[in-house]
Amino acid sequence: MGTWDRIKAALRREKRELDDTVGDAKKRADAALDRKERELNATPEEKLAMEQQRGVENDADFEAIRKRIEGGGGAS
Repeated sequence: MGTWDRIKAALRREKRELDDTVGDAKKRADAALDRKERELNATPEEKLAMEQQRGVENDADFEAIRKRIEGGGGAS
């Protein structure tokens, strides 16, 4: 395999990796836009349920942080 063939192969790998990265970013952006659109079109009851769910998720995140702090603090 010549130098040019190795360069082309490396460029093809880089292109595939970039395509994957762009594809993943596009999927995340589409999901975020879909979520925002659902939130905008939601009824007041649905909006309240969404906020309550966010609160539950935030509580879980804070609880995990609290456990890490308490567990990793060592003996006092």
